[in-house]
Amino acid sequence: MSAACLLRNASIRSGRAPMSSVSPSFASSSRARFGVSATCATSRVTHVAAATTLPISSSRPSFVSCFSSNRLFSSSSRSNNDSTASSSSSSSSSSSNSNSKPKLNYPIVPRGDFGEYQEYSVIFTNRSLNLMSKPFQQIMRDLNDLLKVTYNAHKVAIMPGSGTFGMEAVARQFATDEHVMVIRNGWFSFRWTEIFDIGGPGKSIPSSHTVLKAQPVAPQDKNCIHMQYAPYPIDDVVDKIYEERPSVLFAPHVETSTGIILPDDYIRKASDAIHDVGGLFVLDCIASGAIWADMKDLGVDAIISAPQKGWTGSACAALIMLSERATDRMATTTETSFSMSLKRWSAIMDTYEKGGFGYHTTMPTDGLRDFHEISVETLQFGLPELKVAQYTLGKNARTLLDSRGLTSVAAPGFQAPGVLVYYSPVGQDNPAMMAKFKEHGLQIAMGVPWRIDEPEGLKTFRLGLFGLDKMRDPNKCVGVLREALDAVLEECGHVVPDENKTKVA
Repeated sequence: MSAACLLRNASIRSGRAPMSSVSPSFASSSRARFGVSATCATSRVTHVAAATTLPISSSRPSFVSCFSSNRLFSSSSRSNNDSTASSSSSSSSSSSNSNSKPKLNYPIVPRGDFGEYQEYSVIFTNRSLNLMSKPFQQIMRDLNDLLKVTYNAHKVAIMPGSGTFGMEAVARQFATDEHVMVIRNGWFSFRWTEIFDIGGPGKSIPSSHTVLKAQPVAPQDKNCIHMQYAPYPIDDVVDKIYEERPSVLFAPHVETSTGIILPDDYIRKASDAIHDVGGLFVLDCIASGAIWADMKDLGVDAIISAPQKGWTGSACAALIMLSERATDRMATTTETSFSMSLKRWSAIMDTYEKGGFGYHTTMPTDGLRDFHEISVETLQFGLPELKVAQYTLGKNARTLLDSRGLTSVAAPGFQAPGVLVYYSPVGQDNPAMMAKFKEHGLQIAMGVPWRIDEPEGLKTFRLGLFGLDKMRDPNKCVGVLREALDAVLEECGHVVPDENKTKVA
């Protein structure tokens, strides 16, 4: 028996089909105040301007290494052995106000399909999907279409790593040697400053940046002992943009440390202003859940996301969506990182989109296959339906926590439906609160500092409401949370009126 036959039989016995290998050939992509109370305006914290640093220079040529197969595969290529593929996934548009968007309908790429070739490349083994294989090419084309439709994007790049890799790639591509502005609503939008300050020969990516911090708002309940927080007032954001004329405005759609969301009208007004001065609007949507942001409707130029929250996938990559304006700007800029080059990863997607394959660094092929498979399930649920379900679930869960006498960190009008951050009962440290929930079967996240000039030592806990399973059964999700929450509050000595215990079924 030939070596090839022995290898194929071994693969079959192990339950995995052999991978593909392609011999590659080398080849060469108004201004009105929005929803902030007078209390917020009078108590707001002054913005912080970072020090100017030395500019970054790079002599690295703008060169993309990629391969294309000796033959190009059409986007309709599919494995014929997919007996379990779901070809009936429901078509849907990305948002309820965008009914004219293209409809998506594609089947899964089976986990046993590694392509038609035996694996003898220098990149992978028989147990991983090869980035040169036809199945992976199809995955990349489908994900490209999915992300373009969901976010109404002009262009997509998928980069190995995590959402933070995408943040740094976007910052390096668009902010190097520029003055920029950051809307900071907590610790994970402080990350922009961390990225900037560690970023290059001059120890900073932009030449300077201004930070507009979320601000305390007096709670509506006069008996409440905690302050709530709202984003920097939008009319003041607009004024600062016109005053400073930054090249890029960076903002978090949902801030994971405080549970603050930027409403659509807030984003539109900020994007109108930044475009008036010739800048770009970058929106971090990593923690948005299923609250899909429509780039054209909101005026966003770059969105950064990842598979593991709203997409119910595995953490393996950054998903970067660009507007036509950002794509044109990218062509005029030079990257300052090899592995996190937005320009190069964008060119890799161009190659896949045209029917070939690309190589810059090794892709997380199996993680992206999982993301692709779950995306089929997501489309069956429906993208607009998921957005509605996310809002409904968040509203019900917040109603539960509010009824227990707990206070949201995010002020009314800015409360995210997928990230809920609440003050802990008096006397409960952050690690202890997380441990108590674990004792009752829930893994939550403990509170972290916010870096918005808040008082030291605040005690909070954080809940994430992400994923298809929670959306499919919101009543069960809230019920599980209620059971654990009530037990934890009782152990903490937090008194809940009996009439409130039955408010949320």
